[in-house]
Amino acid sequence: MKGKKVMLFWGVFAVILSAAGVAAFIYFKNGSPNDREKNNGFSFDDMPAGNVQFTISEEMILANGVTNMGVTEEIFEVENLTGKLEIEEVYVSSEDVIEKGAKVLKLSETSIAKARKELEKTLREADLACRAGKIEYEQSKITLKYDMDSKILDGGQAKAVYDDTLTDLQDSVDKARKELEDAQEEIAEYQSYVNDNSYKSYFKVDEYQKAYDETLEALKDKMEYWGVSWSQVTGGSGLSGDMAGKDTAESTGPGRDQIQVLSSLYKVLEEHAKNLEEAEKEYEQALVNAAFELQTLELKLPELEQNLTEAEKNYQTEVLQAGVTYEKALANAESAGSDYEAALKKAETNYEKLESDRADAEENLALFESSVGDGYFYASGSGTILRTMVKAGEELAAEGIVFVYSNPEEMTVTVSVNQTDIAGIALDDKVYIQTEEHGALEGVVTKIDPVSGSDSRTGVTYNVVVKFTDGPGEVSANESVIAIFGMEEAPENDDKRRTP
Repeated sequence: MKGKKVMLFWGVFAVILSAAGVAAFIYFKNGSPNDREKNNGFSFDDMPAGNVQFTISEEMILANGVTNMGVTEEIFEVENLTGKLEIEEVYVSSEDVIEKGAKVLKLSETSIAKARKELEKTLREADLACRAGKIEYEQSKITLKYDMDSKILDGGQAKAVYDDTLTDLQDSVDKARKELEDAQEEIAEYQSYVNDNSYKSYFKVDEYQKAYDETLEALKDKMEYWGVSWSQVTGGSGLSGDMAGKDTAESTGPGRDQIQVLSSLYKVLEEHAKNLEEAEKEYEQALVNAAFELQTLELKLPELEQNLTEAEKNYQTEVLQAGVTYEKALANAESAGSDYEAALKKAETNYEKLESDRADAEENLALFESSVGDGYFYASGSGTILRTMVKAGEELAAEGIVFVYSNPEEMTVTVSVNQTDIAGIALDDKVYIQTEEHGALEGVVTKIDPVSGSDSRTGVTYNVVVKFTDGPGEVSANESVIAIFGMEEAPENDDKRRTP
């Protein structure tokens, strides 16, 4: 087996294929290895005798196929380049055998310089965006931390804020009610002043009137009794009108003391008259003021009633809103931590995206320099060119295909697997490939066709592509091989063997 390590059981399954080859499709799973009916007519007894040593496993699936050499697209992998690169010369054509590192085409110096300038500008812009994003990210961390702490604090104070809100709302209702009640009381008071003459007693009009009348009556009685005239009592400045009355005939002989008593009584009368006049004046003014105040209050009363109605309505509405705010504050406080983590993660993702864009721009520029920086495009692998996709005088676009070539390092085998066995195979599964010249090599499942390639209703099969991971450059194309799925490396000194 030319030194190749064979990852099979201790009794290595080595098959020397006969000159006639093997059947188009064979597999082994469950039952006796010689059960032709269960294995579509295939038996290990059909294999060449003497070299077949094999440990039986119920999980094994065998299928045969023919190797295919891989086809590789040589791509100009630079991305996001709007400017076109002008191709001056192409050095290869179809069916040429090319070696890795060989020159494929030459680009104009002018287009190379323009492309380099564009990619450098893209890198600068990405770098500036990344720096700005770093500052924004750091600011976001501070802001988000502050928001989280604020929510937690608001949650802790939510009950006190709710209670204060209810108190303020109730105070507003109480104030509106008190203003209305005070106005109603004042209206009732002014109505009593205007309609019930209660101001007369307040300003003592009747009391002053009575005192005046009684004093006047007493004075007149004494004057008549003593026969004293008004001029004698008043000293020539007696009261006019009915207060003075008519002077009686000159009395003969009133005494000096009598006139002095009557003069004193007259002064008292004058005092009562003055008090009465002032009381009546205040009374009249108070009536005018009361009427004005009453009118003002009556005009203002509907507004105060409306204020109370609105305060009561606002109380009901704001109480509900305060409850919602209270519950929201508690919910925000409860989710503050998770919200902070989610927002921080988003900020981190945004910044990482900017970092990734900068790294991509940097990598893209480096890729440009390494692939065509000196004005030439070089082959990245060896093989036979199947088709060239570029011509001199045309333009090389970003991510464009340059040529297609056969690649012996990309060797695969496509096998057909029965529908009863396909569920046991998955992508990236390890596969052993038995070859005639190189023994058992390793491979990996790279594709499972989801659509059956068989037209038979009784024998439905699916194509599975296995890529060689061991010795692809040594296996030739169109070689018949057997793929063994479900194999495991056996411990040494395992003497279990297939018996013919």
